[in-house]
Formats: sequence, C-alpha cells, structure tokens
Amino acid sequence: MSTHVLSAMITVLVLCAAAFAATDSYIPTAPPEDAVMAAPEEIQAVMDWAQRAFLGESPEDTKAVRIDVLRQDHNVLNFGRSCMETPITIGEQVFAHGLGTHANSELLVQVPEGAAHFKALVGVDLNDDTRNGSGSVRFFVQAGDKTLYESPVKKGGEAASEVDVEIPAGTATLLLRADMTDDGVSCDQCDWANGHFVMADGNLRYLDEYQNPLLLEGSQQPFSFRYGDQESTVVLPDWKREVNSEETDSARVMHITWTDPATSLAVTAEVKVFKRYPVVDWVLYFENRGNAPTPVISEIQALDAQLRTGHPRKSAMLHELEGDACGVTSFLPKQEALAVGNELRRAPTGGRPSSISAFPWFHFEYEGQGFIGAIGWTGQWASRFSRAQNGPTRVQAGMEKTAMYLEPGEKIRSPRIVVMPYSGDRTRAHNQWRRLVLFEYAPRIDGRPVQLPTALQTFDRYHRGPDWATEAGQLDAVENAAKLGCDTYWFDAAWFPGGFPNGVGNWSAKPEAFPNGLKPIGNACAERGMRFVLWFEPERVAEASEIAREHPEFVHGGEKGGLFKLDDPNARRWLTELLSTRIAEYGVTVYRNDFNIDPLEFWRRNDPPNREGITEIRYVEGLYEMWDELRARHPGLWIDNCSSGGRRIDIEMCGRSVPLWRSDTNCWDSNADWNQAQTAALSPYVPLHTACAWRPESYLTRSAATGGLLCQFDYRNVAFPMDTASALIEEAQANRFAWYGDFYPLTPARTAPDEFVAYQFHRADLDAGVVLAFRRAECRYKGLILGIHGINQNATYEVEYLDGNGGVVKKTLPGAELGDSLELRIDAPGSTRIVRYKKSKP
Repeated sequence: MSTHVLSAMITVLVLCAAAFAATDSYIPTAPPEDAVMAAPEEIQAVMDWAQRAFLGESPEDTKAVRIDVLRQDHNVLNFGRSCMETPITIGEQVFAHGLGTHANSELLVQVPEGAAHFKALVGVDLNDDTRNGSGSVRFFVQAGDKTLYESPVKKGGEAASEVDVEIPAGTATLLLRADMTDDGVSCDQCDWANGHFVMADGNLRYLDEYQNPLLLEGSQQPFSFRYGDQESTVVLPDWKREVNSEETDSARVMHITWTDPATSLAVTAEVKVFKRYPVVDWVLYFENRGNAPTPVISEIQALDAQLRTGHPRKSAMLHELEGDACGVTSFLPKQEALAVGNELRRAPTGGRPSSISAFPWFHFEYEGQGFIGAIGWTGQWASRFSRAQNGPTRVQAGMEKTAMYLEPGEKIRSPRIVVMPYSGDRTRAHNQWRRLVLFEYAPRIDGRPVQLPTALQTFDRYHRGPDWATEAGQLDAVENAAKLGCDTYWFDAAWFPGGFPNGVGNWSAKPEAFPNGLKPIGNACAERGMRFVLWFEPERVAEASEIAREHPEFVHGGEKGGLFKLDDPNARRWLTELLSTRIAEYGVTVYRNDFNIDPLEFWRRNDPPNREGITEIRYVEGLYEMWDELRARHPGLWIDNCSSGGRRIDIEMCGRSVPLWRSDTNCWDSNADWNQAQTAALSPYVPLHTACAWRPESYLTRSAATGGLLCQFDYRNVAFPMDTASALIEEAQANRFAWYGDFYPLTPARTAPDEFVAYQFHRADLDAGVVLAFRRAECRYKGLILGIHGINQNATYEVEYLDGNGGVVKKTLPGAELGDSLELRIDAPGSTRIVRYKKSKP
C-alpha cells in the first residue's frame, strides 16, 4: 500500500468514525417498540400456554372453550383447518370455523356457563385422500353416559350431517367422538365443522376461536421424571400443589410446588413468563423435606413437550449449529429433517455444553410455525426429538443421565429451559430472540448490556519471548494498547509460575517477572481509562501445582492433578476467596475464566451408588454460585467465558458472562473466512461475542470485528504500521453501535473460499446500521445487488461506502432504493466493503 493511499485511508476512517461514533455508539437499555417485537396477542398466547401447561388451568379471562384431547390416533387436532392442514371442507362446502381431527378421536369439551345448544356439521374432510370416497367415520356427542347424538356412517365426498343437541341441565363437559368403522382407520380425516355453542342470550361460541395457535401443545406439564418406578404424569396429580406468583417489571414469575404426601419430596417449577416477549423460562427443583432418603429420582427431563407436527407426510426441520471444534466446522449452521418414525438425539462432547458434537441453542420449524429454544446447563445435557408414526413430535431435554435418591434436607436443580414459540417470519423471530438475550439475560453494567471490548491481546504471538511476560513488558503493552486506541488490555496465560499449561493451579504472579505482582499493570490500565482482562483457569489443576500440593483434597485426582472440586462447598468457598483476592489485588475489571478440560468422566467416576448425576449437578451449581459471588463482591466486574474457545456457550453462562474468545480458531492467523461464518451463524442466537485479527488489514479486522475487536498485532516490530492499526480499531469502534441491534444474514453462513458474503446489523431505534460485505479470495463474483432490512421506504438516508483501501463514497439515497437494490461491488478478490447508513435529518 502506498504512503499516499495509507494516509488517505487513515484520514477517511478517522473522519467516518467521528461522524458515526459521536452519537451512534450509545448502547440501548431496552428494545425499541416496533414491528419486530411480538404483538400483544402473540405474548398472550404464550402466557396462556404456560398457565395451561404448568397449572392445568385456562386463564380466568380466556374466551376460548377448553378442549382436552383424550385421544387422537393420527395427526393432531387443528383449529379452523383440517387435520391435513387444509381448509375444512365437507362435500363441496368450505367452512371458516371448526375442528379438524382424525378417527379415532375423543375430545372433551368444557361447556361454557349459559350454553343452551351445541351445533356442528360433521363429515369426512374432502381432500386428495378422500376425494374418491375413501374414509368412513361415525360421530357421537355424549354427556356423561348419555349419548346426545349419533351420526350415520359418513364417507369421503358426502355432504355434512347436522348436529343440534340441547345441553342437559348441569352438564359440565361434552365428549365429541369420531370412530372408525369396520373398514379401518385409513383416510378417516374428519371435521366438526362450524362447531359452536349457542348461548342463552343468542350469542355463538365457536370451538376453534381463541385456541392455542402455537406449535407447542399445552395439555400437560412440559417436564417429566420417574419417581421410583412411576412416571411423573402418574404421581403428580395425586400430590399436594401450591402456587405462588409475583409480578416484576419484565415478567410474571410462578412458583408451583408439588409435594408427595408419602415421602415429602417437593418438586418446584420456577416459571418466568415474559411480558414483552413470547417466551417462557423455567427451572425445576427437587427437595427432600422428609426425614428419610427418597426413592430414586431418574430420567429428569426439564423439557418434555408435545409438538403439533400433525401431517405425517410433511417433514419438520431442526435448525442448529455445530459445536465449537476449533476448526472449519465451528458453529456452522446445519439442519436436519425429522420425518415420522424417526428421532434426532443431541449431546455435547465431554461435559462442556457447546463442545464439538452439539450446541445448546436450536430452532425447530414446521409449516410456518416453530420455536427457538435454549438449554441452560453448563454440563452434559442431552436432547431428543422423536416423531411418532401418526405425526406428532415429542421434544425432551435435560441432563444426559440422572438416577439418584436425595438425603433428608437435600435439594437439586435441573437445567434451565427457555422457549420462544413463533409463527411466520423466521428472521423476525430470531431478532426477537436476540433482543430477549441482550436485554433480559446478558450481563449489564450501569443498566446497559456490557460494551464489548476493543482489546490488545498478544499471548499467542509473544508468550514465548523472554521479556514480554514481565512487568516492564506488560507496561509497554498497556502503553501500546493505549496508543492504538484500545479500550481494553488483555493479559492471558503467562503471568503465573510454571506457565501454561503446567502451572495451572498456581494463582499468584511469577515473583521474578512481576516483583510487585500485577497491580502495576492494573493501575496502568486504570490510569488510561482501559479495562484490564486477566486470564485464569481455576477449574483445572496441574500436577505439582500449588493447589495439587497443598490442597489435594480439593481436586478430583488429588496430588496428581485433575478437576477442581467445585462440587465441594468447602473447596468452592476456598477458591472463591482466592480469586476474589486476586481480582481486588491486581485491579482486574474483566475476569477471564478458561476451562481446557473435559469434566464428564471426573463427574461420573465420583458419583456414589444410586446417585448418578449428583456430582455433575453439584459441580454446575457450584460454578454458578462462585461466579455469582464474584460479581456480587466486585460491582462492575464482568466475566469472559472461555473453554478451549467457545465450548461453554449456553444461556446460563450468557446470563453471567460473555464469550470474548468465541473459538480457539483465534489462536492462529489466516482464519478470516471462518470468522465471517462464525459471526453470521452465532449472531441469531447469541448477540454478544468477539473474535481476533492478527494483522492490521481491513479484510482481517472487518472479518473479526463484532461489537468489539481483539487484536494480536505485532506491535513490537519496528515496522509495525501503528497509524493503520489505530484507524482500523477506530473503524470497528465506530461500527459497534449497530451490533446492539438486529441481525440480518444477507448470504448463507459458509466457509468456502469462493463465496461472496454479506450481513447487516440494524438499529431500529436509530434508523441506522452497517452492512459488511466480503469477496473471498477465490470468489468470481464482483458483487451483489440486494435489498436490506429495516429501511423506511419513505425516508431518505445518508450512506457511506467504504472500501478496504481508504476509498469512500458518500451518497444520499431514497429509502425505496436502499431497501430494494443496494449495490455491494468489490472489484478485487480478498477484499471487503462496508456500507454505513443513517436516516437523514429533516
């Protein structure tokens, strides 16, 4: 790059950064109220589902007639459409109202107060299966033991028969039956068309109106377990139930406790139903309130629900990400169809929740409906999606193995489950989810989600050098971070005796290299207004380390080293004190917790007989308690969650921390294309994460930049281009306002070198955003013309096009053009373009 072009690039980037950063770097405290947010009726549907599922009750103010499906042998009950998911049609008549079912079925309908008559038109649904006369069904309406109506045999293609029954006095429920005949159940798709109650005042109450529109079925508790040799669905109805509710600004929180009168086992579901999102969050607790050990509690499924995937000839789809494998596949999207009679099982590798074989965030889709879900368990979770031959799907998730009794007074918890049903636009649903995680789960500082750092972190480049990991070397690094314009300095695994990895378990500064400890580095960061990130790996203990020598009783593995016993309260309290002391002593503002060990075999080897899963539970609970305690003791502290990169990214961890080193693919150079794919894949689920660039080149820094940027720059090289690097960091800082908005993938998340890649981050509250585009090294295409999202078609926008060599073009564009035909042209392979836009001021 020529001196002239370099100078121009620096000038342009600094001016652009100043123009946008002055106001747009503001981090919002709450989501905007716009069309992305769920409508009131969408939120109410989820609130109603939660009340029905957890309490078995319909809301007091519901307008829906309660219908319990006692039996349906094929497909699922549909409201306002047939079980074949077509308009309800009997003979040649199409109906706007009704129930679509399939023999054999039994529907228990609650009679509303004041109902005088029940009316319907019944028959075999007319569709491609029945048009030739196939299907034969008989319909019955019963009140208790009394049959109020019995139809003749109805066949495909025939006109409907009329049902008109008077409701006997005192009748609480009607049973609507549809039975197959002697020719079998084939094609017995049938309808209760226009089914309704005629009220005493003449009003009509249609059975299909105001019913649950969600993919999630809500007829029973959405969790399960075995108690002794019995299923929870069998025992819970006979247990005492207590319900307590409280209202917060953001949610209704229910505590529902079922207590076994014989053994005093109490099972509590802590359920949070959000007020601004169509989302339910729950955790189960099991507590022995008796005086003797309980029977064995096993097969605990924190999520166990039915999905209304009714049509057996239509596939459902599971969308998910690969776990982090420190390679080309890390976090890549994948999808797998779920046909009838099949199942999909998922579990991570080795006890770390997002490691290699699975990722604990997913999206299940069926015919324009779906739900996004997250499993909050920093351990060995497992999920199963199994689809029955007749259509419906059962989804289960929990710990992979549980079978334990509880001692008197003992209490355990389950994984956290978070579900967000939706209908329609998948991208809108994912942006609702992003907003949920950002504003309801992500750590906050001074009332706002944390600001991701622009940090100098050069451990992988310099840690073998003789003078870098010293007090003088680190003070020089802090000074260079400040010159670069970073807001954070990051000191990784080079400060303790023994070094990495042999010194893990020695959590004090090397005395010869740091005679004053690390406080001078913390002070230097504070004086320059920068955060100080310091690396620890407290859960892994090396042989011959201080902890292994002096406290072998705190280690699974003893003096030989192994896994620190966070499952032991005494060990956890000791470690918490040590870490808290170091945080205060060194002036740490971001505590970085790495975890480079698979804990699963340690957990399982240490389970006592008839206590399978207890060590894992106590360990995970201990981890959460330790992190919560550190945050409580040090206001303003936040935590970087690392585990050989991104192998511990679950929603429990994202509520306490941020994955700043999202994958160990950051540990070496030349992974820019992987960085682009990881950003595009993770961002619909996890809004806050960062990645690393090794050289100050626009293609590399833009590929790595998210809401922050980590830099492994060779700043000690006398030829290092400090001004260029500073300009690129400032560019990343100018763009990061947009990362706290909505995400729109403009091309698929892939890693192939011949791809053209583009994605958009949009701040609806500012009517502004950023588009990043990349022409990879082997891409033959010079550009794309495409529409971008969130644009007001009637507005005008100020637009900046920034290439990677200092060129900038400014335009004023009508919203109709920007939203429909934005041109992303990149002339050279291995190059990049940024488009910034903002609505023009009146």
